[in-house]
Amino acid sequence: MPMLANVLLKTSGKKQLLLAATDLTVSLSAELECETQAAGGLTVRAKHLHDIVANLPGATVEIERMDNNWAEIRAGRVKYKLVGLPDRDFPKIPDHREIELSKVKTSTIRDMVDKTMFSICNDETRFHLNGVLFEVGDDGARMVSTDGHRLSKVERAIDGLPKLSAGVIIPKKGVMELKKLLDSGDECEIAVKTPFIFAKNNGIVMAIKLIDSQFPPYEQVIPKKHDKRALLDKGELIAAVKRAQLMSSETRGVKFALSNSVLTISSDNPDLGDVKEEVEAEYSGDEVHIGFDPKYVVDLLNHIDSNQVALELNGELDPGLLRPVSEENYLGVIMPMRI
Repeated sequence: MPMLANVLLKTSGKKQLLLAATDLTVSLSAELECETQAAGGLTVRAKHLHDIVANLPGATVEIERMDNNWAEIRAGRVKYKLVGLPDRDFPKIPDHREIELSKVKTSTIRDMVDKTMFSICNDETRFHLNGVLFEVGDDGARMVSTDGHRLSKVERAIDGLPKLSAGVIIPKKGVMELKKLLDSGDECEIAVKTPFIFAKNNGIVMAIKLIDSQFPPYEQVIPKKHDKRALLDKGELIAAVKRAQLMSSETRGVKFALSNSVLTISSDNPDLGDVKEEVEAEYSGDEVHIGFDPKYVVDLLNHIDSNQVALELNGELDPGLLRPVSEENYLGVIMPMRI
């Protein structure tokens, strides 16, 4: 659809210009102050309009619709003519004006997105996993993502958000764009009205079409009890796993051996060699051996803010759990690899 490469410019009253763009999954709209000579609208290539306006002299620009929906763009002594398409053919943008938006802290939503976005499934045949589950209950808001090999879950107490009767799945593209939208400002506005979630920040409104599917029962994946729990320095653990990763392969992974006061991290590759390193740990239980994909471990640790992390294990075939020691509202589950 060539129209999806275009941005809509349409007068809204005598003092407002509506701008909108969409790829049918994510839609953006904003209203700008302007001086309107006549009502109307048109669409032009978004990239070309952006590049032209970015290089125009002066602080103001004039845009006029010409015959055949061409746009004439003027500033100072510069005049462009840009091919356009009629605004009547532009896809309908979700309307947020009759929806009650709730104010929340921008940093809170951005942090929740950041802590779950990395473990979204990229396999498009499993579309029910191609996004982040967003739930709002009496105890606050929750985001969960999983690709079948790992899972991340974050919870935050957020005042003002209305409770959702069921969780909604925000697609990965929408999650990525939402994070960009929330890059600045102290407060944003959020609302869910199926089949969209709306977010407003700095005068820009984003509407994201939700994935119409059922997210798996993630609570069944999260181990409720662990026999073995070790406390480790996050920085030391990341560094050791990265060093072991240099000798790992996609099929062999990295081995963790937990014993009294020590976590031994090792890896071997018949084509390269092997590596073994000991990391100090607060642990006094039975010895346990387990294998993990090092990339999953590093990804999760990079999104933990605490300097100390808890590694919780059962057996070598049971999922492992990593969480920050300083907070109980974030955790990651990693499925084991055979060693």
